[in-house]
Amino acid sequence: MIITEMESSIVGIDPKRKITVGSFRVDGKGDQKGLNEIPYARSEAHINELIDEICEKSKKYVQAVHPETGKTIYAHEDNVLHYRRIHSPTITSKLQSACNDIVDEHEEDIVKFLTTSKEDPVKEFCHVKLGLCTAVDVKPYPIEKEDENDGNTPPENPPDLENDEL
Repeated sequence: MIITEMESSIVGIDPKRKITVGSFRVDGKGDQKGLNEIPYARSEAHINELIDEICEKSKKYVQAVHPETGKTIYAHEDNVLHYRRIHSPTITSKLQSACNDIVDEHEEDIVKFLTTSKEDPVKEFCHVKLGLCTAVDVKPYPIEKEDENDGNTPPENPPDLENDEL
């Protein structure tokens, strides 16, 4: 959730937006040397701003069963409209608490990791870098495709939730 949401926010920033970084010291002649303009999206300043708000986004996540792996995962509520959700009143608080713990423990790693673009950032961070997730845990959740007619048609073979057991 952390890397997914932060990458989504980073990608949403105008690539033309820049930030000035470096030393703001003025030499004896009144010149400033060592200043550089870099893209704002992957700047440490922007990533730190995102970190401050990231765990609040856990409120938009629900527990669901991954349709391909069968594993219980946390997924954004918009991605699991027609898939099997697991309802529990404590899910949001548990996810938010876990998010806060991970951010507290790995904040420097998160900032450093996100300053460059990665091909599969969730897998690279959670599975490869930190070892917190298995390869199955980081399998992307399939995004539902809306029906061209009305956008609200459920899948052809929805799961039978009434007779489903855990």
